[in-house]
Amino acid sequence: MPDANDDKNKRSKSLQEMVSNFVWQNDGDGRGKEIKWNVYLGVAVALGLIVLAGYTFHGGTAWQATAIGLLIAGAALAAGILVGFLFGIPRARQQTNAPADSQSPTEPFAVNTNLEQISDWLTKIIVGVGLVQLATIPGKLRGLADYLSGAFGTPAVPGALIVSIISYFGIFGFLLGYLWARIYLTGEFSRVERMTKDRPEYFEGLIHAYLYQPMPRGFENAIRIGKQYNARFGDNERVWDYLACAYGQQHAYRKRAAKPNDAEVKESRDNAFDAVGRAIQIDPEARSFLRGLWDRDVAKPPENDLTSLYDDPEFKEKFKEEPAPRNSDSEQ
Repeated sequence: MPDANDDKNKRSKSLQEMVSNFVWQNDGDGRGKEIKWNVYLGVAVALGLIVLAGYTFHGGTAWQATAIGLLIAGAALAAGILVGFLFGIPRARQQTNAPADSQSPTEPFAVNTNLEQISDWLTKIIVGVGLVQLATIPGKLRGLADYLSGAFGTPAVPGALIVSIISYFGIFGFLLGYLWARIYLTGEFSRVERMTKDRPEYFEGLIHAYLYQPMPRGFENAIRIGKQYNARFGDNERVWDYLACAYGQQHAYRKRAAKPNDAEVKESRDNAFDAVGRAIQIDPEARSFLRGLWDRDVAKPPENDLTSLYDDPEFKEKFKEEPAPRNSDSEQ
């Protein structure tokens, strides 16, 4: 027969584990457990609301006083969360000085930072105005407390209580907004950015954008990312189009050098020819598109990546006009 003490010990241990899981969480880096800050801040806010309700819920206007007190507390909490959010918005790393051989595909580009800039401006305004008006803040706070105390009706609520409500819930609201932005929002931004960069469409757009960057950095990066794309996602007609353009730019760049290296020029030419052939093999419609980038009579800057290969016999053969199909009906 099971021992009653054993059952009691098991229930006690289960309760302790439940409380521990509620209060503590793994820190994620193998160092053990850390306090769930949101639990403690939530408990502090809840205790504040209970004390506030207990103070205001008396007299003939109990419901009115309680409702107004909760609205003031909620407004202070919301304002604190907003300010904390503005102070805690994560910032994107700027990598404009990354080396050319960097493995990061985002080297000359950055994520949209409008929200960060707005946060930075508002934060500086809040801090600057607060410092300039530091001497007048106590008087303004007392005036606000006197104004809000009249909403409770009769008897009047002391202004010190209003100041306490605003300060208490404003501080905890600030901590909630700041810690949430710093801990969770940063992780969400990083997760979404990783997911975005892991999609083939992201690499395609990046390669295309590199083709319009100054030489030689632009076509070098386009070639590097194009090779990464093919190794990771397989053949893609658009990527081979972009690689053909990148090798065409490289060929023209090397050909215009003060002392051209014939081996390097030939290497660029062969790579461009191979990329053109692969693109056409995947999609025969790519021939007309690439011909428009090769034909000197048609191509105009900056859409003239292959014009340096215009006199190459193999390219002429590759891009020669196909004879129009004969119409059997017209011959009869």
